[in-house]
Amino acid sequence: MSRIPKELGREERHCERCEARTEHILYRVPKKLVVFYVKNHSENVHATCATCARSTVLTGEERERVLSGTQAS
Repeated sequence: MSRIPKELGREERHCERCEARTEHILYRVPKKLVVFYVKNHSENVHATCATCARSTVLTGEERERVLSGTQAS
């Protein structure tokens, strides 16, 4: 299994660095354990700002919403 991130979608989100509402790329990153990669772990869903490239780990309900494919309004 590779470590290449898989894009899950894009959405408008508030960026703490830009201090504005910008487009963020949502993606899943496999985590390396010893010699192989695990796709499903608690910190594998990230949102990266398309403007400043700051990445945030999504957790809890927000993570589950992204994995289920439901976009925020």
